[in-house]
Parts: sequence; structure tokens; C-alpha cells
Amino acid sequence: MLSRDPRDRILVAMAEVVAKRGYQGTTIEHIVKRAGVSRATFYEHFENREDCLLAGFADAEKELQRRVAEASATGEWPDRVQAALTAFIDYCASEPALARTCLVEAVTAGPVAMERYERALTSFAPLLREGRGFLGGAGELPDDLEDLIIGGIVWMIHQRLLRNEIDEIPALRPTMLEFALVPYLGEERAGEVIAAHP
Repeated sequence: MLSRDPRDRILVAMAEVVAKRGYQGTTIEHIVKRAGVSRATFYEHFENREDCLLAGFADAEKELQRRVAEASATGEWPDRVQAALTAFIDYCASEPALARTCLVEAVTAGPVAMERYERALTSFAPLLREGRGFLGGAGELPDDLEDLIIGGIVWMIHQRLLRNEIDEIPALRPTMLEFALVPYLGEERAGEVIAAHP
């Protein structure tokens, strides 16, 4: 059911149009037509196209962080990482237009959007960093390990979104979990965690 709130309708339309046309190929005219609102209504809520994209990104970031925090609130560290990854994958698979807008197109929308994108990714690093102390595993790990892991996980999703292979996203979970856990736990222990969460 279409939201009655014009702002919500504009943000949904923005994500849908950007996912289809790319950010550079999206105009305000495309957005308002898709949202079923006037240009005047658009400008009541947003200064311009970039402002609209940034608002949608902020809403999506907040919702994803809420889901990840809720999913990973309890349990041992490997189980919490598994729960966080599952929440991330489920969100991307259930909101592919929004995921594509945030993970693929936002990086083409200028320096402010790029800065927000990078900041959003680093917000997930603290959970991974906890693995440095798990099972005493960590002194020799590179300082930027968490950034590398997050970048790799996002890249896996990015590629599926870019090729519109949304149905393949959930199947990435075991690979992502292995990618996230092996540096901290080693292959054997990481394999046990993955086997426990088929």
C-alpha cells in the first residue's frame, strides 16, 4: 500500500528510480512522477536531488543499524556476527532498490554522499573488532582488518545488486560468514560456527 506521507512516497520513488536509472540518470521529474506528487511538494521536503538521496540514505542506515543491533545483541561473538550478517543480508534482499541506491549509486552522488557511505560502513567495525580478543586470537592482525572485511562483504552484495541478481544474495551468507570469522578464529573454528548456522 502506498504511503500517504509525501516524504515517504518521494523517498521510495527516489530509491526505485535510482535503482533502475542510476543516480546520474535520475531527475527530479522522474522522482515526482513516480511518487505521484508535484515538484512543489518535492521542494517542501528536499532542497534538491542530492538532499533527497542523502535523506533516503540516512533513513536506510538508521533502519539497518537498528536491525543489526537488535539481531546481534546477545550471544557469543561468533553468533552475534552471524546474526548481524543475516540481518544485513535479509535487509538487502528484502529492499533491493534501497540497497542498490545506498550501496551502488550513493558513491556516484558526490563527496557528501561518499563520506556518508564510508562512515556508515565503519559503524559496523566495532562488532568485528571484538573478535580480536575472542579465543585470544589477535595480536598479529592488520590494523585495517575490519575495514577490509566490511569492504569485501559489501562488495559481494554490490555485485549482485549491480547485476540485478537479488535472489542470489541470501546464498552469500556462508561465504560472508567465513570471510568475517576466519581471520579471528581460524578455518576450523570458523567452520564449526558456520556449520551450526546452516
